[in-house]
Amino acid sequence: MPMLSRSQAAHSPPDQPGDGVASGTSPTDRLTARIQELEAELRELQHRAKNSLQLVISLLKLQAGRIRDPDARAAYEQTMVRIEALAILYRQLHESGAGTHVDLGRYVTALCEAVREGTPGALSRVPVTVDSDPIQIGLYEAMPLGLIIAELVTSCLHHAFPDDGWIRITVRQQGDSGRARLTVEDNGRALPAGFDTTAEDGLMLAEALAGQLGDTLSTDSDAAGTTASVSFPV
Repeated sequence: MPMLSRSQAAHSPPDQPGDGVASGTSPTDRLTARIQELEAELRELQHRAKNSLQLVISLLKLQAGRIRDPDARAAYEQTMVRIEALAILYRQLHESGAGTHVDLGRYVTALCEAVREGTPGALSRVPVTVDSDPIQIGLYEAMPLGLIIAELVTSCLHHAFPDDGWIRITVRQQGDSGRARLTVEDNGRALPAGFDTTAEDGLMLAEALAGQLGDTLSTDSDAAGTTASVSFPV
């Protein structure tokens, strides 16, 4: 069998035995393979985060029956809501397989249902409606936004309602600005005159998170109810 000279082997086409590099490993193929590896690693990290948050929730629930002090109980419930907001987000990220984005309307709906179910007594029956434009939101915007929603809905449920209450959440794109606006409304009792949002931990947290989204939390309250809103990047 004739032997290839060294110069002939060096110039053999990629699909010939003399090349030394397997077929199908062009720079584009290698880049595609690497992207697929990173996507698989990201899904695994999201899966682990989801499971870890669920474990924390389960461990906290084991201690719930031991809490007798009302202030401690309120702090426990508030902590649970915040962890649930993150757990739902990571669960939906994992289920969608969409990398780092979730369907905002679906996320907000699941989050509000979890907040309502975690509210004791008759207030858990207050209807919460969600009306959202079709928006895919990134993980790093969804985290602070979800926590803001959790704080606002919790505040509504615990402080606003007589009988026949309702909470309405809307999310609307703001033209071509690259931003959208979240609005949370209720028909409950108005905020007291001169109410300071920094006097309540949950609303103070919501204001700080609004800053992460490049906006401030605006509130308006009268006899018809209270409205809070914040814009965020999409």
